[in-house]
Amino acid sequence: MIIHPVVQMERMKEEHQASVSQLLFQGFCSKFGANLNNAQMMMLFETCLALDEQQGKSERFVAMKKDAVLGSLSLQLKARSGELRSSITVTELLPLWKGIQDVGWRRALGFVLRLACLSHRPVRGEMYIADLTVHQRFRGTGVGRAMLEWTLREASTRPGVRYASLHVSGSNLGAKRLYERMGFRTLEVQRSSLMTWLFDEPEWNYMIHEG
Repeated sequence: MIIHPVVQMERMKEEHQASVSQLLFQGFCSKFGANLNNAQMMMLFETCLALDEQQGKSERFVAMKKDAVLGSLSLQLKARSGELRSSITVTELLPLWKGIQDVGWRRALGFVLRLACLSHRPVRGEMYIADLTVHQRFRGTGVGRAMLEWTLREASTRPGVRYASLHVSGSNLGAKRLYERMGFRTLEVQRSSLMTWLFDEPEWNYMIHEG
């Protein structure tokens, strides 16, 4: 589906994982970079992407221009009653184990703790945007807005979905203003000492868009 003159959205494929991990690194290195070098962080992002796909906990989409990945977003919905998530086998965990060995337990634990604190469990009727990032060369060109517009249209086509949601840090005023222009409203302002300590962000806005 075309969402921008030169951009289209599609499900992430295995060959996109390296590009998406690079995008996540660009977008979130300031939040996850404590005591990790660039290569270590990239490796952990790529491993987590692979595990997410295996478990089916989220649906990741990429914004493409020809063969280049311009942006990425992850959508999460509540599992249907009786639906089982695929479990991870020991073999599938080996890359993560190797990564932890390479990075070190203390540094890997810090990364995983930050990842866990940013996680959200959607409720029935909610489509949660777990992350959205655009390649640094294409920020401010309308790609991010086009990805959000596609997401809202996607939410309107999903049976049982009543609203889309996301979190944005209080300091990210530009993103918050964009969401508000697109019809999102702040449902709750969340404050946490742990989040302040981990991310140096005292305030997070939980925003929703009701179709």
